[in-house]
Amino acid sequence: MSFENNKPTLRNYGVDGMREISQRRAATIANMIDSAKQHGIDDSFAREGIAKYGRDNAEAMRREMKNPDDFKEFADSFGTDHNRDIYEMEVVEKTDSRLAIHFHYCPYVEEWKKQGRSEEEISKLCEITMAGDHEFAKAFPCLDFKLDGTIADGKNVCRLLFTKKGV
Repeated sequence: MSFENNKPTLRNYGVDGMREISQRRAATIANMIDSAKQHGIDDSFAREGIAKYGRDNAEAMRREMKNPDDFKEFADSFGTDHNRDIYEMEVVEKTDSRLAIHFHYCPYVEEWKKQGRSEEEISKLCEITMAGDHEFAKAFPCLDFKLDGTIADGKNVCRLLFTKKGV
């Protein structure tokens, strides 16, 4: 797998700059995990730190919402910030009980490719990094979250699915 589909189509000074910041974050995560491994430390520290980052982001979003326990308001709010352009997010389904979003570009994968990481390493780094997304979703008790494939695993897009609990 060469990740040939991970090509940005939206390009401008602002988006490219935000992607560069994301790529630096990806490089830092990978380099920290490598250094920890050299010291006999497993990657659990990275998972925990990234999970906390996800929880912090969720709490910030919850503070901005009128009713953070309302699925519809969540669906109307998620992905409306700068991340929409960075990841070229496409809402493929939005109903009162489902929100499906495809990410068409991943700057993290792009950076890990530049670092010469193997497909297996890229997949694992993605899984570690997605700990933040899983924890983010847990902060919203009105929904269930499913990651249904990623660019890092060779899919054309990252597929995120949020469903209203109890449906």
